[in-house]
Amino acid sequence: MSDEHLFAPAATENILPSLTRMTTGFALAAIAGIALGTALGRSRRAHALCNPVLQFARAVPPPALVPVFVVLLDFGTRMQVASIVFSAVWPVLINTAEGVRNTDPLRVEVAAVLRLTKAERLRFLFLPSALPRIFAGLRLSLSLCLVLMVFSELLPGTANGIGFTLTDAQSRSDLLTVWAALVLLGALGYVLNTGLLAVEKRLLGRGNR
Repeated sequence: MSDEHLFAPAATENILPSLTRMTTGFALAAIAGIALGTALGRSRRAHALCNPVLQFARAVPPPALVPVFVVLLDFGTRMQVASIVFSAVWPVLINTAEGVRNTDPLRVEVAAVLRLTKAERLRFLFLPSALPRIFAGLRLSLSLCLVLMVFSELLPGTANGIGFTLTDAQSRSDLLTVWAALVLLGALGYVLNTGLLAVEKRLLGRGNR
């Protein structure tokens, strides 16, 4: 494998699988984190009970869980996506829970006076209030997904991806491909983060109108 695999039509064989793993893991982590974080943030008792467990799970290094995922799912895409989701979900979950918990009490009282339903409170009160914290968690989660995507592709059983390209090029002392892969990872991180920031500004700006 040479550097042409990164900058030619054959690039789809390595870039697209990596992007698929990363975007799938990020999407699942975002959905699960926002849903669970909202539920925890609205219940003080649940938050108090679960917070120590959340902090413990967040502190576990992702590589330490690889043997567990291998036993449960074996090597392959499912294991890679699962490892990405498990490690990337915590920033979104914890930030969402804190954002919901810090909703202005006065607004909560107004919602009670107006007799808003639970769905209306969620849509018009809790989620808009937590949105800045949610996006803070999403940005951190996105960075983790990129790192974990590369790490998951360094494991046995991987036959494609940017991480696979890195290890393959390193084993052959192909420095051009190594540097090309690193530049590509940096560009991907920048583009994805810029896109997420644009979405954040649009949504937060709309919420402030």
